[in-house]
Amino acid sequence: MSNGKKHILIVDDSPGDIQFLMENLKDKYAILVATSGAKALELAVHEPKPEVVLMDVMMPEMDGYETCRRLKENEETQGIDVIFVSANDTTEEILKGYDTGGRDYIVKPVRPEELMQKVDLAIDDNRKRHEASSEKQYAMDAAMAAIMDSGELGCVVGFLRNSFELNDISSLAKSIVEATDGFGLSSSVQLRSEWEIVNEGSGAQVAPLEKELLMRLKDSGRIIEKDKRLILNYGDVSQLIKNMPDDEAKRGRLRDHLAIIIEGADSQLQKLKVDRELKSIIVDSKETLESVVHMQAENKQKAVEIMDNVMSKLNSSFMSYGLSEEQEEALVAVVESGVGASLDNFEHGLNIDKEIDVILQRLAKLVKDSL
Repeated sequence: MSNGKKHILIVDDSPGDIQFLMENLKDKYAILVATSGAKALELAVHEPKPEVVLMDVMMPEMDGYETCRRLKENEETQGIDVIFVSANDTTEEILKGYDTGGRDYIVKPVRPEELMQKVDLAIDDNRKRHEASSEKQYAMDAAMAAIMDSGELGCVVGFLRNSFELNDISSLAKSIVEATDGFGLSSSVQLRSEWEIVNEGSGAQVAPLEKELLMRLKDSGRIIEKDKRLILNYGDVSQLIKNMPDDEAKRGRLRDHLAIIIEGADSQLQKLKVDRELKSIIVDSKETLESVVHMQAENKQKAVEIMDNVMSKLNSSFMSYGLSEEQEEALVAVVESGVGASLDNFEHGLNIDKEIDVILQRLAKLVKDSL
C-alpha cells in the first residue's frame, strides 16, 4: 500500500545505487524499481503510474537515453518527468538528456539533499502543470486567435510597442513568451541582470535542464539550430524555441521575427538596468543631502553656542584683566564685529538651506514617481 504517496520509479542495474535511492526516498514516496529499460517501459504504463522516473544512464541492452526517448514517444507515458542520474557532467551528455526529453540531471555521487530537492520540485511542478492545463489551453487558443487576426508581423510590432511600457524584468520575460506563443511556438526565455535571473516559459514551469542549457549556451553564438530546436542569444537575453516548423521558408521568416523580438527585449532590459541604477543614485543623493542638512544644522547650533560662550567669558573676566573702560569697549567692539560677521554667514547658510530644501523636495518627488 502506498498510503496516498506519490510513486517514484527507480531505473538502475546497480543494486547498491537502487538501495541508496530507496533509503533516501522511501519515507516520503512510494518506490517502484526496474533493473532494465525494458522493465521500466512495462511498469510505466501500468497503475499506479510513476510521476517521476530516476533514470540511470549507463545500462546494458537499452541505456537511459533510449528508455527516456521511448517513454516520451508513448502518449500514455510522455507526461512522466525523467531525471537522469549519471557520473558524466559534460554539456554533451546534458544535451543528450534534453534531446530525449529529460527534465533534470543529477550527477553521481548523489547527494541526498539534492536528490530530495529535485524530486520534490518535479512532483510540485507536475501538480502545477495539471492545475494550469485548462488555463494554458485557453491562453493558447487566445494566442492562436490573435495570430489569425494580426499576422506574424503584428506580433513583432505589438511586442515592441508593449515592451516600452514594462517596468520590471519578469513582465518583460512574460511578454517575450506571449509574443512567441503568438507564432504557435513553444519556448523558454532567460533574462539576466546583476540582481536577478528570470526564467519564463510557455508551460507552467521552466524545467531545470532548460535553465541550465540557456545559461551554458548564452555565449555560444547568436543563433544555434538543431532539428526543431532554436536558441537565440542577444546581450543578456536568451531564448529556446522547441518546435520550429519544418517548412524552410516559414522557419526562416520566424527566425527573423524572433531575432527582432530578442534584440528589442535586450534593449528594454538595458533600459530597466539603467532606470534601476538611476533610482538608486537618486535615493542615495537624497539621503546624503538630508545628512548634510542635519550636520549643517548641528554646526550652526554649535557656532551660536560658542559665540555666546565667548561673550559670556569675556564679560565675566574684564574685572580680572584690569583694563580701562576704553580698552574694554575696544575689545568688545572687536568681538562683536566677529560675531556680526558670523551671524551674516549664518544668514547666508539659511539661504543655502532653502536651496537644498528645494532640491530635496524634487528628489523626494523623483523617488516617489520611480517606485
